[in-house]
Amino acid sequence: MTTLPQPSTADDDVRPSLAIIGLGRVGTVLGRALHAVGYRIVAVAGRDAQQAQALAAQWQARAVDNLTAARSADLTLLTIPDDALGPVVSDLAAAGAWHSAQAVVHTSGALPAAVLEPAQRRGAAIGSFHPLAAFASRTMAMPAGISVAIEAQAPLRDTLWRMARAIGATPLPIEARDKPLYHAAAVIASNYTVTLAAIAAQLLQRLGATPEQSLDALLPLMRTTLDNLEQQGLPAALTGPLVRGDLGTLERHLQALERVAPAIATFYRCLAHGTLPLAQARGLSSERVGAIRDALTLPAELLRDSRSEEPF
Repeated sequence: MTTLPQPSTADDDVRPSLAIIGLGRVGTVLGRALHAVGYRIVAVAGRDAQQAQALAAQWQARAVDNLTAARSADLTLLTIPDDALGPVVSDLAAAGAWHSAQAVVHTSGALPAAVLEPAQRRGAAIGSFHPLAAFASRTMAMPAGISVAIEAQAPLRDTLWRMARAIGATPLPIEARDKPLYHAAAVIASNYTVTLAAIAAQLLQRLGATPEQSLDALLPLMRTTLDNLEQQGLPAALTGPLVRGDLGTLERHLQALERVAPAIATFYRCLAHGTLPLAQARGLSSERVGAIRDALTLPAELLRDSRSEEPF
């Protein structure tokens, strides 16, 4: 990632008119947040006509088709699925959308701004604006204190920077080449947290708990962990047997998992390997780290590691 200077405040009151194409969770939540801080949304387009009409009424906008929306505003936000971006922007450009006084921005975290090249060929500035948050429903509020990954060239970059600031977010400049790693980090932190909860809940259900009881038991633990991360940071937030170097407990975990859920045992080994550097940063000795790594590593993995300069 690169470091961007904050734009000057001279043009803070110069805000582009907006069109939003795509009224799913991201488009609806982002549109509501932008409208609340004074951005003028002039047109919206979505597959659900009734929903588009309702949001247009709330935002004093027009519910129109994609082409009319793209022609209506200074800046078009494409809040549509990643796989649809290329075809939609190509079709709109071929139909005569956009010109040199306009900008087109998508909200994908994984794709570069270059996917909007058909709009750029018609003279429009292109960029991406990815709110780093988990949008679980259309009715949620924009989370406070989030970051927004921004890929664009000036002056659009500065416009997007100010837009992020206006909704209470921190701009996070990103280069196109860094998008895959950036998005992988987001998926690990968000999506796979849900996966971890599901796997842990599955183990509790093997003990007789209902799915609801399992999640209710785990959520306070997970919230405490997130609180520790926020208050203490890394690696101080790490707790548990690896921090203590408790090899016996780890071995008992693996024995139990191998007996009832071998696939989860393999997953546990991978997570433990990835956690060892944090435990060492917390003060666990190199000797103890080595002993734990040996206990976690299966014979086939030991052979692989012996051939690798950087074992996992």
